Amino acid sequence: MYRKLLLLTCASLFCLWGGVYAQQVEQMLHAKPVTISGNISLTSIFYKADGIPDRYLPFNYVITGSPVLSLYGMQIPVSFVIGKQQSSFNQPFNQFGLSPSYKWVTVHAGYRNLTFSPYTLAGHTFLGGGVELNPGKFRFAAMYGQLNKATALDTTQSLYFSNFTYKRTGMAVRIGYGTESSFFDLIALKAKDDPNSLRQYKGLADSSGITPAENTVTGYNFRMSFWRQHLIFESNGALSLYTNNINSPLIQDSSYEKDVKKLADLVHVRTSSELFSAVDAAIRWKSKLFSVKLQYRRVDPGFQSMGAYFLNNDLENYTIAPAFTAWKRRIRFSGSLGLQRDDLTSSKRAKASKVIGSANLSADLSQRFGIDGSYSNYSVNQTVKTIRFADSLKVVQSSTQISVTPRYMIPGAVLSHSFIFSANLSQAKELNPGRADSLNGDINTGNYLFTYQANLVPSQASLFLSLNHTKMKSPVLSDGNDGVTLGGSKSWWKNKLVFSLSGGYLLSKRNGEKGTILTGSLQGRYNFYGRHQLRITGFYTGNTPDHPTTVYPKYSESRGEISYGLSF
Repeated sequence: MYRKLLLLTCASLFCLWGGVYAQQVEQMLHAKPVTISGNISLTSIFYKADGIPDRYLPFNYVITGSPVLSLYGMQIPVSFVIGKQQSSFNQPFNQFGLSPSYKWVTVHAGYRNLTFSPYTLAGHTFLGGGVELNPGKFRFAAMYGQLNKATALDTTQSLYFSNFTYKRTGMAVRIGYGTESSFFDLIALKAKDDPNSLRQYKGLADSSGITPAENTVTGYNFRMSFWRQHLIFESNGALSLYTNNINSPLIQDSSYEKDVKKLADLVHVRTSSELFSAVDAAIRWKSKLFSVKLQYRRVDPGFQSMGAYFLNNDLENYTIAPAFTAWKRRIRFSGSLGLQRDDLTSSKRAKASKVIGSANLSADLSQRFGIDGSYSNYSVNQTVKTIRFADSLKVVQSSTQISVTPRYMIPGAVLSHSFIFSANLSQAKELNPGRADSLNGDINTGNYLFTYQANLVPSQASLFLSLNHTKMKSPVLSDGNDGVTLGGSKSWWKNKLVFSLSGGYLLSKRNGEKGTILTGSLQGRYNFYGRHQLRITGFYTGNTPDHPTTVYPKYSESRGEISYGLSF
């Protein structure tokens, strides 16, 4: 039925597409026959380690390229990597797709992906064809193609029957009316696995429990705007009939759910078929300085669509998200607060309720001074529904993160300064007394960073100094470090030649054990004759624990690179 509808639609558009095709051919005739562009680079890598086994080759080279061949305006990208350790050649033309358009007509061919709604066709890549028509307020789109290709055993895997995938084809149609700000769409999707696509591996596929499936999804999405788009109401919803095994018998027993039996007259409903629903709705008020959004979402346990790669299910949540600006937009705030629960069908031994809140504030108090801050909190609380559920497994936790970043700038035509301080605090708290043991206690982390930078504008040079302090404490581990980094950069000849140098010293502490880490880096870049670039880089790391062990040894590593690149 769906395939006939798509074929009929494409046939009715044939005459119209003839004019569009002629337009595309005319453009191709005026394009250059053959052009090539892209880039290529050659890199030599030198490596040395003392105190630990080498993690890289002492010498390696890598040749990379991304040329793009154009034939009468049709682009064919190619990429390759050739090195001493590995070589690969990738020709994306094997997964090439076209989407030519003319006025309100767009045609898709090859490897493409489309999105009709979050619960139906949601960005899944397919090999096939499609069309989108938007004359005036009429909205129409359709696709047909292969969603998955058949894959058999992988001889490099020991569990060879875990990689089976049946060939899957599908089609989807969307019909609607409206504009980008206000519209209503009806969507249908039908996808099915080919049980004969793994005929030679049928025995292994059956023993692995992988069966051919089928899916029918119907859905809608709409958005309505009122009062010059100040008030917006939007919603998405879908019903998904998912058959886990198309070889299971057709449904006949009267004991099955009434909703599933009612569908038997429209589609094939089998004993392995399940019906799921998903819906969300939101209302938002938006003005010049203030906005607020209220949202509701509910997705049944097990809901899935063959037109989407992944969907979170078994959840219901309520969210409010306000935002505002004040003081001539110098103060900006956004936040959200949400409640979420699972176990919608009361089938789990324990159900969880979650509270999620976040807030972000940015303030420019003067032309020189400003501050940014953020706060987030996540908590989960399980409710036990059976006496067989152990208290030690019950999850009652909260996680809090706070970040504050004040900044101060001193601009100048000759010399400018910037001072930035950042404090990031987080806490993961265990609220279940039955789990607050030596392995499940609170975890507190603090990270503090101060950075000063001076820019010498006329000489195109800059210097920076950064200080950092980090500490993490848990029942089983106490870790922290204090460090300083100093560096600078200088450019010449309108940024054609650039050099930068930095060095760092870090004092680390882990459960009372101390150590020092020295780091250094050198980078240089020279652009010449417009399309050529020569780059050199060097890195050094030296780790010196006070009491070296096999787990924390004393070692040093150095790596250097010389590369040449050409853009054409």
